[in-house]
This record gives sequence, structure tokens and C-alpha cells, in this order.
Amino acid sequence: MARLGRPLFFVALVAAVAVLVLQSRGPAAPEVVVLITVDTLRADAVGEDTPALLELASRGRTFSAARTTVPLTLPAHVTVFTGLLPPRHGIRDNASPPLPTGNDRPFPLLAEEFKNAGYQTAGFAASPVLDPRYGLDSGFSRYEPGPSPQRGRPSVGYHPAEKQVERVLAFLKRRPKGKPLFLWVHLFDPHAPYRPYDGDAKRAGTAQMDSDAERYAGEVRRADAAVAKLIQAFDQETTLFVVTSDHGESLGEHGESTHGHLCFGATMDVPLIVAGPGVASGTDTRPCSLADLAPTLRELCGLDPRATDGADLLAPSASDKGETPRVICGESLYVYRLYHWAQQTVAFDGRYSLVDGGPTFSLFDRSKDPGETTPLENRDTHAAFAGLDSALQRYRASASSSGTGLLAGAPTIYGSGRIPLSDFEPPAINRKRRAAEDGFSVISLIHRMRQAIAMRDPRLVEALLPELKKVEDLDKQNPAPAFERGRALRLRGSFSEAADALEISWNRGYVFEDALKLRLLTLVKAREPIRARAALQKAKGRIPPASLAQMEAEIRSGFAAAGIEFR
Repeated sequence: MARLGRPLFFVALVAAVAVLVLQSRGPAAPEVVVLITVDTLRADAVGEDTPALLELASRGRTFSAARTTVPLTLPAHVTVFTGLLPPRHGIRDNASPPLPTGNDRPFPLLAEEFKNAGYQTAGFAASPVLDPRYGLDSGFSRYEPGPSPQRGRPSVGYHPAEKQVERVLAFLKRRPKGKPLFLWVHLFDPHAPYRPYDGDAKRAGTAQMDSDAERYAGEVRRADAAVAKLIQAFDQETTLFVVTSDHGESLGEHGESTHGHLCFGATMDVPLIVAGPGVASGTDTRPCSLADLAPTLRELCGLDPRATDGADLLAPSASDKGETPRVICGESLYVYRLYHWAQQTVAFDGRYSLVDGGPTFSLFDRSKDPGETTPLENRDTHAAFAGLDSALQRYRASASSSGTGLLAGAPTIYGSGRIPLSDFEPPAINRKRRAAEDGFSVISLIHRMRQAIAMRDPRLVEALLPELKKVEDLDKQNPAPAFERGRALRLRGSFSEAADALEISWNRGYVFEDALKLRLLTLVKAREPIRARAALQKAKGRIPPASLAQMEAEIRSGFAAAGIEFR
């Protein structure tokens, strides 16, 4: 009898452990959690043209005043997976250093938390911006990234929505059953460049000749069709769905094309839909942030509570009790890092937005002016100003008090930070250039030159070269104009001049591998081995030794092919 009792004891023990694991996820913990992030999806793009998202919203909870923290893919996704604002998690742009690993990172990622709670975890990224080298793959038992970045190619490759869905469905067929699942699917398609969309029975198509806005809307419909196919693959009664975006897209508002430069609603407003077990249907008009997703999922799925900058979206807030409305803050340091313009920040309380561009700031009443086209004249004395301004000051101060310090002074694709990120006082050059260049003409000019180079249009290149040189001379700290001028001169065949421009760009902060390689290959074309050797020597300690060795071997071979000795 004793021999029969021991197996029964172990069976009972295993059953008890299983019950405890299930209880640790909470009584209503969903068996499947599907998080879908649709890159570059404007909040106002969700509607009749997106039937799948509209249907999901009808049976779930829609958050109509949701905001991103940064209008860039990598830092926004880090906020989603941590519940922390960028000054706290330290990832401020798409070229930030990778997240620390293991004990070197003082906060967990959602996938790690779900994995520790017994969930199978799988992530599917469509773009190289979310490549595993940045650290977001931690905690995923399976992580399928986007296409590998191509060295020296500025364009971004990605997996189209149709292929993304196929990858996910293939995984679902093969995955072992019996374990709960946390699945993240990233769709890239609404991101520029906007491809024509063939359409389907529910969604209108577009053509190449259509405007950018029309083709963007077509890409949104393409993503919606992919979302529909994904949703159909799951049990609607037991699956928790979350659909949002990392940021929106500016279609010319405020002179901005695409996103990343400014912090107006076109790029900061994002859709947010939560549907499934434990979620009552309806619309929530309270201002909220992508930082709220992690604490909300922790509560819904019975995960351990963590320190967070966000709030549980399904819990009552202070504003529900008639207290001061919550203020949501966001930033973009992209124009500062790339062009040395003032750092951009914004505070939003659900009605008023304070957009701070450094030398200038504007207050908008979005209930009357949703497009933020007409700043309020009495901004300094307006009743909303003090609260919004105080929130921005607290937000900025958190960069120096968080203790993460992941980006300040650290090498990035833009070189080393010359001004600590907690110091938001813009350099004087910002005011000079804003007055001389009138807003976005610098960025526009650089984008036009990039297009001219991509189209290999020599007449347009020649027309833009003098203008680019003017901008380069105006701001002697800005590496971008010199870099693009170097690329343009290469296309012309003026290799020695191109090498001069690329050297200026390097000295101004474009200290990264592809920039060095382009410069070295240009010096090979210019038949200047002495300058190439000097460039390699100067890069020591700033570029990994293995990369330097590979570049030296390549240019040595190039000089040898030209009959030139490289010593």
C-alpha cells in the first residue's frame, strides 16, 4: 500500500502546484494575450476604413485620448514593454545603445514577466529598428525579427503585413498546446514609403499616382486586413487583445512629413483598444499613455506589480473623482541629436496641449482646435498653463534623477552627447538657425537631396548642392548637411571633395561604422591612401576593432586593384 501511495502523493502535489500557478495569474487571467503594435498608425486613421479595428473596438474598450511617449519606434516600444517613460528607461531615439541585460537592467520587460508567470512567449517584429541587438527580445522564447539591416543602405527593409501574418500563423500551428500564450505582433506597413494597396472586398485600394495621404490610408487598410486575419486565429472569448501604435504620422501638418521631429497630435496621438476577458466595452476619454499598458496587463493577467510611470487603465483615476486631470508628457530628442535643434517636449491634459520647442512654446485648446493650428494668445496667463508647464518640468527633471543614465554621454549613431540630456536649455545656435532657416527648410532640403541621390538625378543634385553648403556653413555643429553633400558629390564623381565633406561630417559627430566605411571607400575612389590610413587611425577607440580590421582589408583590396600601395 505504501508503494501505491507515493505516486498518488506526487500526482496530488503536481496538481496543487498547477492550481497555484493558475491562481498566481489571477482568477480571470486570460489564456492568450495578443499585443499588436501597428507602426505609424495615426489615431484618426481608425474608423470606417478599418473594419477589423472598428469591430474589435465595438466589443472592447477604446481609449480615445491615448498618447505615445516618443514619436519613434524603439523608445515607444520600450515604454510599452516596461511601463516607464523614456527618461526612466533611458532609450531616447532609434539609435540609442541597447538595453542592458540581466542584472545590469534595473527593470523587467513584459515578456520576461509573462515567461516567469508560466506563459509561452513569442514576438514577431517587422522592422530592423526592433532587431534583437537592441534588447527587446529578452523574455521571448521565440523572437522572429525583421530583415537584417543592410550595411551602407539608408532605406529600411521590413516584412510586409501579409508575410507577418503568415509567419505568425505558421508559429501558431506548430506551438505546443497546454500553456498560456503571450504573443506580440508588430506590423510596419503604414510607415513610409507608402506602397499602393490592391484592396479587398471591404477595403478600397490605392495607386502609385495617388497622393501621400491617400497611399498612407491604403497602407492603414492593408494593416487592418492583417489584423483581421490575426484576430480570426484566436478564440474570441478567451483571448485578450491589445491593439495600439508606437506613434502617428504627420502628413504635412506643421511642415512636418512622416514623424520623429515634432510633438504635435499628428504623431503623438495613437489608437488604443483593449478587448477580451475582464474588459468592459465602451470609450474612455481620459488622457493616457503607452506607459499605462504594462501596469494594465499586469493587473489583468495577475502578474506581480512593479514600479511604473503608468497607471492601470481599467482602474478609476483621480480625474474621475473630480481631482486635477492627469497630464501626459512626451518628447522627441531626434532633431536635437541629428540637427542640434532644440529638444521637443509636450504636455497634454485631455483638452489643452503645451508644445515646447525650446526657443518657442505654444498652448492649444484641442477641444476647439484639434489640429493645433492656432496657438492661444494668452498662453502664459491661461489657467491650464501652470499645470502643464509644471508637469513638463517634472518630466525633464526625471532624466537626471532616474539613475539609469543609459544615453547621456554615451556613443550613438549621432556621436557622443555633448550636452547632458537632463539639460534642456537649447544652444544659441538653435535660435540663429530657426530665424535664418525658418523651421523645417533644413530637414526638407536634406530629404530632397536624399531623394535626388536615390533617384540618381544629377540635375536635381547639382541644383541642391549650393543650398546644402549654405546650411552646412550656417551651423558648424550639424553633421547631417555635410554627410549628404558628401554622398551627392560621390554621385557626381567628385570623390576628393566628397571625402572632404564626409570628414567634416565625421568631425561634427557622425561617428558610426557606415559613415566611416563610406568615407574610406570614397578615399579609395579618390586614390588617397594616406588620408585613408589617417581616417582609420582616428577611428580607433570609437569603432569596434573587428569592424576596423574588416574595413582595412576591404580598402587594402580596393587600392591594390587600382595599383596603389596601401601602407
